[in-house]
Amino acid sequence: MTVVRALLWVPLLAVVLLAGGVAGAQSRSAAPTAASRGLDAELFYQLLLAELTRHSDPGAAYSLTLEAARRSGHPQLYRRAIDIALGARAPNAALEAVRAWVQAQPTDDDARRIQLQLLAGLQRTDELGQALRDWLRVAEPARRLEIIGAVPVVLARAAEPAQAVAAAQTALQPWLTQPATAAVAWAALGSVQLQAGRKDEALQAATRALQAEAAEPAGALLAVQLLPDHPEAASALLQRYLQASRTRPNASADVHLAWAQALARRGELPAALRLLEQAPAASAAERRRVRMVQARLLRDAEQDQAAYDTLAEALRADPDDPDLSYELALTAERLGRHDEMERLLRALIARRPDDPHAYNALGYSLADRGVRLDEARQLIQEALRRAPDDGYIMDSLGWVEFRLGNVEEARRWLSRALELKPDAEIAAHLGEVLWTLGEREEARRIWRQGLELDARNRALRETLRRLGVEP
Repeated sequence: MTVVRALLWVPLLAVVLLAGGVAGAQSRSAAPTAASRGLDAELFYQLLLAELTRHSDPGAAYSLTLEAARRSGHPQLYRRAIDIALGARAPNAALEAVRAWVQAQPTDDDARRIQLQLLAGLQRTDELGQALRDWLRVAEPARRLEIIGAVPVVLARAAEPAQAVAAAQTALQPWLTQPATAAVAWAALGSVQLQAGRKDEALQAATRALQAEAAEPAGALLAVQLLPDHPEAASALLQRYLQASRTRPNASADVHLAWAQALARRGELPAALRLLEQAPAASAAERRRVRMVQARLLRDAEQDQAAYDTLAEALRADPDDPDLSYELALTAERLGRHDEMERLLRALIARRPDDPHAYNALGYSLADRGVRLDEARQLIQEALRRAPDDGYIMDSLGWVEFRLGNVEEARRWLSRALELKPDAEIAAHLGEVLWTLGEREEARRIWRQGLELDARNRALRETLRRLGVEP
C-alpha cells in the first residue's frame, strides 16, 4: 500500500466505522428518521473531505459534516459537527448544529442536553427558558420530572439572577398547575429563586410545593435550605412533610439527613440526632447513610467516642464496607488509637490500591504526629499520583514538607491547596508556615479567611491557641 493510499485509508476507515456504529446508537428518545439510512457514496466522500480539511479549513469541514448530518439523520454526525465547531472556537456554529439536530430529532435527549450546555456556556439565559420549555413539552412523563428537577442546576451559572428566575418561570409555567408535576415544579422554581437571593419568593414556592404534594421530598429539601432565614415557617413546612411521608412506602432519608445537618450547624445536635433516629431506612444502604451522617455530626461536635461507637456498630453489620472502615479509621485517629487507625487504613490500601484517600489519610496522620516522615511523604506522593488535582492531598504534602523542614516547598504546596480547595484546615497549615517565615500579617489574613470558612474547625482553633495568636 502506498503512503498516499494509507493516508487516505485511515480517515476513510474512521468514517466507515462511524457510519456503521451510529446506525445502532440512536439516543434513547430519538426515533429513526427517513434519512437515517446507510451513507451513500456521495456522503462518504463528503465526510472524508471534511475529515481531511478539518485542521486546515475547519469552517469547510463543519459545513460538510453538518450537511451530511442533515441528509443522513445520524446523531453522531451532528455531534461531530458540534465538535469541529468547538475545536475551531466557534460556539455559535456549534449552537447552529445542535439546533438543526433538535429540529430533526426533537425527542433526542443528547441533542436537548447539549443545546442547554451551549446556551448556558454562552450566557444566553433568556433562550434557556424556552429551550427547557420545549424539551419538557416533548418529554415522556417520567423523564419530564427528571428535567424539571434539573432546572436549578442548568440555571445555576447564569450571570444575571433575574434572568435565571425569568427563564425558570418560562420553562416551568405550564407544569406548576399539573397535578403530576406541580410539587416538583414549584420546588425547582423556588430553588432558582433562592439562588437569586429571593428568599421570600422561595419560601412561597416551597409552600406551594408542599401544598401540591405534602410528601414530596423536593419541596421539603427546599424548606431545609430556607431554615437559616425563615426558621419558623420552614420548620412548619418540614413538620408537614414528616407527617405526610410517614406512611409513604420506600421513602428516602434525604430530607431527614439534610434537616439533621442543618440543625447541627445551628448547634441543635440533640434534635439532629433524634431526627436521624426517625429517618426511614428500609434498605441496608439507607441505614448506612444515616449512620455515616450521625457519626460525622458527632465527630464535628467533638463527641469522638460516640462517633466511634456508631461506626463500629455499623461496621459489625457490614464488615466489608470500605467507606465505613475509612470513617472508623479517621475516628480512631481522633481518639489516639493510632495502631487501629493504621491497621484499618493499610487493610483498605490492600483492598483498594487505586484509591488515593487511604494513602493520604495514613500519610497525613504520620506527618501530623511528626513520626516516620519519609514514609509519610511517600504515602502522600502515592496518593497525589492517583489524584493529582486534589487540594486535600496537596495540603498533606505541604504539611509533611513543613514537618521535614522544607518550609518554602511547604508554602508552595499549601498555597496551591488553598487555591484549589478553600478550607479552614488548609488555612491553618498555610498560616502556620507563613508565621514561621515571619510573614505575620499575611498569616493572620489567611487565618481570618479560614475562620470565615469554618470558625469551629478544630485544627484551626488548635493552631491559633498553640501559637497564642489573635487573628
